Amino acid sequence: MAVFLILGALTLLLAAWVCWLAAHRETAQAQRETGEPGWDFHGSERDSLPNAAGQQAMQRHHAYLESRLLGGGRSLWRQQASRRPWLAELALILRQAGFIGTRAQVQIMGAVLLVALGAAACGTLYGWQQGQPWSRAGLGGVAFGLLACVLGWWWIKACRARRTARLEEEVEMVVQVTRMLWDAGMTLEGVLRSLIINLGPIAPESVRELRLALQRIEAGQAREEVLEALAEVQRCEGLQDLLKLLAQVSASGGGARQSLISLSALIRDRRRTRIQEVVTKLSGKMSLVMMLFLFPALLIVLTGPAVVNLGGLFDALGS
Repeated sequence: MAVFLILGALTLLLAAWVCWLAAHRETAQAQRETGEPGWDFHGSERDSLPNAAGQQAMQRHHAYLESRLLGGGRSLWRQQASRRPWLAELALILRQAGFIGTRAQVQIMGAVLLVALGAAACGTLYGWQQGQPWSRAGLGGVAFGLLACVLGWWWIKACRARRTARLEEEVEMVVQVTRMLWDAGMTLEGVLRSLIINLGPIAPESVRELRLALQRIEAGQAREEVLEALAEVQRCEGLQDLLKLLAQVSASGGGARQSLISLSALIRDRRRTRIQEVVTKLSGKMSLVMMLFLFPALLIVLTGPAVVNLGGLFDALGS
């Protein structure tokens, strides 16, 4: 029985690892497939594709990539997320953590579930080896499984926080490059393509969002709706403001140069404010550390000799 439990726990952990790799590979493969040969947007847009058939083929290709990235169709996961608010909130957190698309989200949730089942099996096995009855060992396994679920939830929240921090670092550069491309007279699609090509190694997380927007636009969706929808799911305020600005410019058709300059200044002010908050909190923490560790050592160094001399004086008077 113990051998079967060990094999079951190892199998579940291996399956969880495979699901985790598949969730990351799904998005990475979709990103690799977006590099269309024959396009060059470093300076300006190419005049046109060779013919109308090539344009239709490119649109079908982008539609396929979008369906591949989003998981395709009204799957069971998306249906349940639309009906249950807590599941919709979980899907939003996974989306903000970088697991874009139904398939990637289902795979990462399956990995967490399999890890929890493996932890429950290991906890049950441990309790059984300690001589506990099966009921008590089962309760211990459930406790281990719940602990694994909590750790998995913390890991997902940590992934979301790390990705948000990376987006905050990248967004100012994205805004500056967007302003320069817009001043060059490029269209919105051309700006997005140039950002994807030029900023891929420098701002990978921002490029993921822009690539998804471009795929949806070239698949036939309205530009304003796409940009507004992507802005609603963003946790990074700077990227959210940039997408909303592009949506407004696309709807009104006005110039965006001054708005991008103002947005860049706003992002710098926000970053300066965050740095000041961090410094303020750090000074308070350092004060606490000094009170706990430095002041006692300082008191010992300053008052130690006086205490020793005073003790010797009392001994001399007593004798």
